[in-house]
Amino acid sequence: MPETLRLCNRSAELSALIKRVAAARRFVVVTGAGISVNCGIPDFRSSQGIFRQIQEAHGDLVSSGRDLFDASVIFRSSETASIFYHWMTHLRHQCTDARPGAVHRFIRQLADRGALLRSYTQNIDGLERKAGLSVWDPYAEKGSHDYVSWQAAQSVPLHGSMEYLVCQLCSSSFGFSEKPGEGAMSAGDACPDCLARSDARAAHGRRTLPSGKLRPTVVLYEEPHPHCEDIARIISHDARTLASRRDQKATNVVLVFGTTLKVPGCRQLVKKLATASSDNTITILVNNEPVCGKSWDGVVDYQVIGNVEDWCRKIENQWNAQTKITRWTKTRKRNDTYTESKANKENPPPNASTREIAAKKRKATPPAGTDTESTDVYVDIVTIDTNELDQSESRAIKKPKKTPIYDDIDIPARRSLRIAEKRSLEDIGGASAHHPQVSIAICT
Repeated sequence: MPETLRLCNRSAELSALIKRVAAARRFVVVTGAGISVNCGIPDFRSSQGIFRQIQEAHGDLVSSGRDLFDASVIFRSSETASIFYHWMTHLRHQCTDARPGAVHRFIRQLADRGALLRSYTQNIDGLERKAGLSVWDPYAEKGSHDYVSWQAAQSVPLHGSMEYLVCQLCSSSFGFSEKPGEGAMSAGDACPDCLARSDARAAHGRRTLPSGKLRPTVVLYEEPHPHCEDIARIISHDARTLASRRDQKATNVVLVFGTTLKVPGCRQLVKKLATASSDNTITILVNNEPVCGKSWDGVVDYQVIGNVEDWCRKIENQWNAQTKITRWTKTRKRNDTYTESKANKENPPPNASTREIAAKKRKATPPAGTDTESTDVYVDIVTIDTNELDQSESRAIKKPKKTPIYDDIDIPARRSLRIAEKRSLEDIGGASAHHPQVSIAICT
């Protein structure tokens, strides 16, 4: 049975798990309706969910609210179909007004950090797209603004979405209009393509054809998924990625948020991803109530009982703490290096060569914002070889860094000299009289 941890308890096991998740390299997230409740969208199975609302409003027609999402029941009569279209339009308006919550922003943050392999959602509200994730939708027209290939998609809706309507007769797809008006398309409307074909036949004196009704592109109970093969291809690709050799030493995490795992397809998805690479992949389910029993042994490693948004905040706090520690460490090392270099410059160690002292002095540049009493000037002399070349064809054996060059001071041929002592700008003029033919680089 998976190890159960409560988010409200401050245990060492929970702290260690949060640190391990925060340091993971790759994430796959599977979400359910529980992450959208705080966004104003009711779930389906709770006491205040959509199933319960439908049963209270239409108990004389359906024995359970679930029946209104069952394909074998909805289209049995025009009355139940009309109720289905009404509830779908109402749910579409709720999805339009809703805004992404903390969990959606957490998933987006994973994507921004380059750690999100894929997000699979059972939700049809489209909040992943509003959060800024690229969403794969097979009904989006190729080349349009909403089209995203499955390879580039960050989020995959397992049960369809409310973005489009599809004709039940000719399978033409249209955008689900957010507001009623001229040219708006709503659930239950007649298909414009079917009507156009029928009118064209009537204009030529032929009999008219029936027109189909538009329904949202969501997958109902007791009906095959129209794009199950495409989703299976995406899942297989992600499972192979989790099991790839380059990830053998990195920690991969499968996060399951806000779902009871009662839908068979979602159960199979979690099992395939969790067992793709059991050596370096940990699977964590976060939900308000216990979900996993003995049947999930070897699949789910940890079951965290608590609010999903609180879990996401803990991970984000751990990320922030790691960032602060990293910045503090870099600043501390920079300050220590500067302090040590300055001490060596003032009191050079015995037996230190002139070249080593000069190198330390050039590196001892104060950090930005550090006050200094005066600007130190160091002279770096470049070797000139004129043994077999004329003075006009002289070349530098060693080129200086990109610093101002002064060529008005000379030095004898085949002689190498490096002046490392601390000098002021006034000393340079005096040096030119004694050392002809040399290039001097001034480093401040």
